[in-house]
Amino acid sequence: MMRAILPLALVLAILPAWAKQPVDEIKSGGCLELKIDDRPTPCNHDFRLIDDGQGEVSFVTGYGDGRGAPKTVLALFTAQTPDMENAYGYALRLTSITLMTYDKPHTERVWKAAGLCFLVKPNPVRVAAKLIRQDIVAMCSATLADASAPVRRIDWKFVF
Repeated sequence: MMRAILPLALVLAILPAWAKQPVDEIKSGGCLELKIDDRPTPCNHDFRLIDDGQGEVSFVTGYGDGRGAPKTVLALFTAQTPDMENAYGYALRLTSITLMTYDKPHTERVWKAAGLCFLVKPNPVRVAAKLIRQDIVAMCSATLADASAPVRRIDWKFVF
């Protein structure tokens, strides 16, 4: 019995080392599209990808509405599930959204949201004998159900 427990204990001690490491990176690229309530909105050409290593991935970016209103920080929080990964990328369930204006950082509020984010993996493409890396595309669609939320729908596409 003791012989069976010792190898199991070693495996359990090593498993955390195999876990996905947290990532917090600023990704520059191009904001392909941002629509707030179906209205095109100018957005930043950088975003922060935050992966807590435990299955939650969030995307943080900013936008301005072009009408003189304060610029807003937008954070999309998602939950990874292993059954939503395939050879082309990841589908992440959107769980909540944070909206906060630049001039009032203490006004951050988390809103429950429903939707999906797709993170398309880079696939090397062969051109003659050379492999060329394609861009990664992040696409999110979110719906906020709370009637007091400042927005109802967010559609966002970013390439990096």
